[in-house]
Amino acid sequence: MRLERFVYAGLWLALVGYWLFFSPPPPADFLGEVTALAMADTGRVDPIAIAVFNLLGVLPTAFLAILLFDPGRPASPVTPWPFAIGAYFLGGIILLPYLVLRNAEAPLRGAPNAFVQAIGSRVAGWILLAIGLGLVGFAVVAGSAAAFAQQFADSQFIAVMSADLIALTTALHLASGTDRRRRGLGQAPGWQHVPLFGPLLYLATRPRRTD
Repeated sequence: MRLERFVYAGLWLALVGYWLFFSPPPPADFLGEVTALAMADTGRVDPIAIAVFNLLGVLPTAFLAILLFDPGRPASPVTPWPFAIGAYFLGGIILLPYLVLRNAEAPLRGAPNAFVQAIGSRVAGWILLAIGLGLVGFAVVAGSAAAFAQQFADSQFIAVMSADLIALTTALHLASGTDRRRRGLGQAPGWQHVPLFGPLLYLATRPRRTD
């Protein structure tokens, strides 16, 4: 667990450091760019950027399915709710500090409420996996690596959200492995180590927790 804390802390430092010191300048029309990403305007932003933007909604939901089973105080030093919800807006910048602080050795919540059961269900996991596959497929089929690279170089928002995607994908890999261990499910099979899709498939196939 100590090693995982260091990895989470390192991811946070790398993400914040890249944002502050190495990312390109902010776009001239920030709101317009965000609107184009949200509306999937392929005439203004490349499909790869659109896929990255939407994957940053999939990943926080996957973290909800893991972190909301944390018991919170007093078993853990902090409650996961503000960090898990805040990840939809600030990504790894707010979520990674919680992963450093959480007590991943505490027993998971017994009989969590209906919302936690739903978000952590196999059905929700399959939905997240299908969306993830669809978004990556969309990026591969419709996207242009050259166009995305140019937008990455020109826009701080696109550059930082892309770095955030890498950080959260790495963190989800670690968190899903920890979740598996806490549930007593044994060593993770090889497919769970596939970036992004392995952890999502784990959420789609893990047993329901009711006690």
